[in-house]
Amino acid sequence: RGAAAEDTALVEEEQEVDVGVPPLLRAVDKSSKWAVTIAQTAAVIVRHDTVAPFIIVGAIVAAYFASAAKKAINQRRPDGSPFTDPGMPSSHALVSMFLAVAWALILDSTSRGAAVIGGAVCVSILRVVCGHHTWAQIGVGALLGASMAFCWMSFGALFAYAQGDAVGSVAIWLLYLVGSAVFIRRA
Repeated sequence: RGAAAEDTALVEEEQEVDVGVPPLLRAVDKSSKWAVTIAQTAAVIVRHDTVAPFIIVGAIVAAYFASAAKKAINQRRPDGSPFTDPGMPSSHALVSMFLAVAWALILDSTSRGAAVIGGAVCVSILRVVCGHHTWAQIGVGALLGASMAFCWMSFGALFAYAQGDAVGSVAIWLLYLVGSAVFIRRA
């Protein structure tokens, strides 16, 4: 097939997936990656510590893990999805749950922790509603993301997120800046 035929097929597939999905939900789905990126950047600016960049470095590692796992598992997305890359595990579910659990572990408020986890659950469910993933794909992504967050934050707690250690703090900030630049360029 030629490029024009492929473009037409993609448009037809997207229209097929859009059936029954309210435009507002479609818009929220399309903007979720950037909304999470902006929220994490705001946390770095507001907190003035090394915990926020440490969490973001972990989320970047989690995103690359999700990409590698998708290639290794190579499970198709649901019929009608406009995406052709593998769907297992859902990267959105994995990374959003990683971030939510990591933040919930350090927040001093159970209600705030529950709210960020609830937000990650909504992002994940939206991927199924919009036809991008199956329930199994978001479930595996969410479980992997939560597990990775527990491990990452436990690792960080061993080093107390490099608080008071100039070399450790500089290393975290450099990883954050370089990792963010690479991630944003990739997106």
